[in-house]
Amino acid sequence: MSHFHRQPVVVPIDFSPSSMHAVFVAKSIAESDQDLTVVYVTHDYDLIVPAHTWGGNELPERNDEQQMVRLRDWAKDNNFGNVKLVVRTGDPGTEVCKLAEEISCKLIVLPSHGHHGVKRVLLGSVAERIIRHCECSVLVLRRESIVDQGAMLAIAEHWFPRKHVVVPVDFSNSTIHAIDTALEVTDDRTSIDILSVVPTLNDAILMGEQVESDEDRRKNRQQYLERYLVEHGYSVLQAHVVTGDTGMMIARYASDVKADLIVMPSHGRHGLHRMVLGSTTERVIRHAETPVLVLRRHDAE
Repeated sequence: MSHFHRQPVVVPIDFSPSSMHAVFVAKSIAESDQDLTVVYVTHDYDLIVPAHTWGGNELPERNDEQQMVRLRDWAKDNNFGNVKLVVRTGDPGTEVCKLAEEISCKLIVLPSHGHHGVKRVLLGSVAERIIRHCECSVLVLRRESIVDQGAMLAIAEHWFPRKHVVVPVDFSNSTIHAIDTALEVTDDRTSIDILSVVPTLNDAILMGEQVESDEDRRKNRQQYLERYLVEHGYSVLQAHVVTGDTGMMIARYASDVKADLIVMPSHGRHGLHRMVLGSTTERVIRHAETPVLVLRRHDAE
């Protein structure tokens, strides 16, 4: 049984080189070009502060037909093949989720924002809304240092399988799904690191846990994780435990071991628990230098 669903696939684009890379990666994942939908979302300026507030400049004309012509030309110029093209108007995060639901999308491939400061925050917020609200898995890419289209295409064509994958686990039912997915997208199961993050002593006290030293708690978690992997038939996988902020430590660990993919379940819950687990995923997305595959949580409801 396949744990990594390869169709249908949606790629939101903004005509940047990162968008082009995302489309090529998605083409290598999808079963066929017709299983891939490339979508461009134009802003709904009725929802934006009036132009005079920003200095009196006129708002750009919104014309979906013109944007579709632009999208078709861009797809043709970059040899995207027979992919489906869609133009929507509105909030990008909301519109991408609506489209994904309409076509029963299984995977969204998001280009890397790759920026710092305000632009990074704004673009990152779109990715976070998609991850929070879409009912499918999301692959968030990272900016590639690619000098030309040929090199970009060569990298994308061989994007799977991955060579070194990190799987953060929380021992929920979704942990098994994440590990099985990692096994499917990796060419060597011995290169999969199963990672568990133990909160610091101060955080543990705030959460009402039994007070032990960080080292004792780390050792206990290490023993539990190793036993868990053996009991579930994953004894060949590497068990690693670190202490600190969960989201930051996942991103840092993946960077330290030079992983080329993080596979993790999303929150997929409602209320406060969804917010807490979601914030961990979003911190990983914001800080990781590694692409992140966020799986829809199976035991969500």
